[in-house]
Amino acid sequence: MLVHTLTFLLRDENDLKMADKCFNSLQQTKDTCIVVYNQGYMTNSELSEYLCDYRFTFHILGCGENEGIPVARQRCMKYIWENLPQYKFVSEIHVDMIFPANWHVPLIKYLETHDEPMICPGIITQFGEIHPWKKGTKSIDIPLEPEEIISLCQSLREEKLCEGFVHPVIHKIEALKKVGGYDTRLLKGKQGYEDDSLLLGYRYYMGTRTGWKPKCYLASYVYHASMAQRTTLQNITEEFMINLNGLFKQYGSYGFLQLAEIHGSKDFLHLAKSVLEP
Repeated sequence: MLVHTLTFLLRDENDLKMADKCFNSLQQTKDTCIVVYNQGYMTNSELSEYLCDYRFTFHILGCGENEGIPVARQRCMKYIWENLPQYKFVSEIHVDMIFPANWHVPLIKYLETHDEPMICPGIITQFGEIHPWKKGTKSIDIPLEPEEIISLCQSLREEKLCEGFVHPVIHKIEALKKVGGYDTRLLKGKQGYEDDSLLLGYRYYMGTRTGWKPKCYLASYVYHASMAQRTTLQNITEEFMINLNGLFKQYGSYGFLQLAEIHGSKDFLHLAKSVLEP
């Protein structure tokens, strides 16, 4: 029912240890399937040998080069649409995450019973923040061992819905196909604003009159260290600006106004006004 996508970019042995924790937690859920886009550190044959140590099904795309997030995500989505039609839901996960077993079950049930294109869990970070509702504030102490982190995630669960967007995120594949995923003709940078592009696509898909915003269902929590791997890469500011320009070409100043409302963001409001009121 659910297939995961993962843009696999490692920089060093420390990132590999982080990936080990992620994959070890994913194998605790039965019938796990992951489409992995290889963006560096290992060859495809080395990555295949590495992943064979875990109890899940995997498909490897890419060739070990960092082609960026939008390209990797879009090619994963296209691969699933064309080759794995049995799946109705798809997630976007990162290597710096640790997952409780069956973390996705309440999220899938929510999507099956509500008119939403996507849903997120709550997350806890390495800094002790609880997202989305206590972002920026240390609220808890994070244990060192993965098993203790998982227990902490499980202890936080509650039947509560709140506005917000975090990774991991689970999409209805039908809705994702309708909005087209990530338009790499416009998002040519390696990183930046790809999530905003997709959120705007959903906003228009749901109809702006509904005032749709992304939501988190706190019946599930996941650990997301938020290591921000890619912010350490070269020319990251330039890559962000390329995608910001692409986002503007795609949706214009009124799209920025919609994003300001979605995020409650003054940044997007200022960007829109800079165009509308030069």
